[in-house]
Amino acid sequence: MVVALGAAATDRFHIEDFAVFPGETRTVSILLDNEEEYTAFQCDLYLPEGLSVDEDSFTLTERKSSSHMLTVNEFPGNCYRLMSYSLKVKTYSGNSGALVTFDVTANNNFGVPRIVQIKNMLFTKPSGEEIAFADESCTVSLKGDVNSDGLFDINDVTDSIAYVLGNSTVDINVVAANVYEDNLMDINDVTTLIGWLLSGISHS
Repeated sequence: MVVALGAAATDRFHIEDFAVFPGETRTVSILLDNEEEYTAFQCDLYLPEGLSVDEDSFTLTERKSSSHMLTVNEFPGNCYRLMSYSLKVKTYSGNSGALVTFDVTANNNFGVPRIVQIKNMLFTKPSGEEIAFADESCTVSLKGDVNSDGLFDINDVTDSIAYVLGNSTVDINVVAANVYEDNLMDINDVTTLIGWLLSGISHS
């Protein structure tokens, strides 16, 4: 079986940056963006300290129907091998994609940004050729930690106000700052942060 390197840039597993509260559980998605045809894939998912995954939550959905199956094997060090295969030859093709979802929980001490990694990606073409992909990763931040100092406090509120007014002098973590969760960093996020602070929410 031939192993080829250098798959097309659009053919990859992609996981987006996200933010969580300590103790919060949220569903994370890994999307396969593909233009080539594949009959199977596998990858290793590495979770950093401070994050845990519900092993029963792993699911595989597709934008085109198929009979693909997803298996998940746990390895030491908070690592999981994801493998998708089909008894019948059906393909991920035409950017139909495959979506793997799973539930991640941040522990009560979660604060500093962490990195989730996807490594050892290997896809199989209908010919049997195996294609190795580059590693992917995403940053998991503390929700509300606008200035990425590992805390949510008054400084994050003032920094978000400065950013919205165009007077920011610090680098803003837009993912952590988008607490209104509308994919924009604006006054709605500022008022939400102020509300959190006034209600006594504070994480460190």
